Amino acid sequence: MAKRVYWDSCAFLGLINQEPGKLNDCAAVWKEAEAGGVLIYTSFFTFAEVFKAKCEDGGKPLSEDGDRKIEQLLRQKWIRAVVVDEKIGVACRRLMRHHTECKKPSDGIHLATALALNVDEMHTYDGADLLKLDGKVNRADGKPLKICVPKPTPKPSKPQHEISWDDPK
Repeated sequence: MAKRVYWDSCAFLGLINQEPGKLNDCAAVWKEAEAGGVLIYTSFFTFAEVFKAKCEDGGKPLSEDGDRKIEQLLRQKWIRAVVVDEKIGVACRRLMRHHTECKKPSDGIHLATALALNVDEMHTYDGADLLKLDGKVNRADGKPLKICVPKPTPKPSKPQHEISWDDPK
């Protein structure tokens, strides 16, 4: 079964803008998704939110070419976009009221969506808000949500010494 992760807008921007410190890990998770080992979930809110060259503190709007890139990126078969409905909106508001770390409605929407989906991990670079909530909020199934920066799944280590069952040693 594929690992299920939620990406907020910053992960997509890190990939599109080839941001140092983000690109390698985002690209590695993306390649895992391409190969079928990961499903990436995101809110349809991401389709509106990813319009500028930087995730935080301003930034200029993406060019038309950049806009086309994000549309192509979000249409991949391993991306699952989720509608922001009343349930997500109400959950967002409650999360913001109960967790002061969640300061912006956009963060609340991403977090509420990830929690409702019971994803394995939520991937973000939002250290000012969301990363502080790692393990502190419960998914719909009651288990704590892992909130972290995107990291590829570790490869299983190879045995130090291969054992041959035909070898009498």
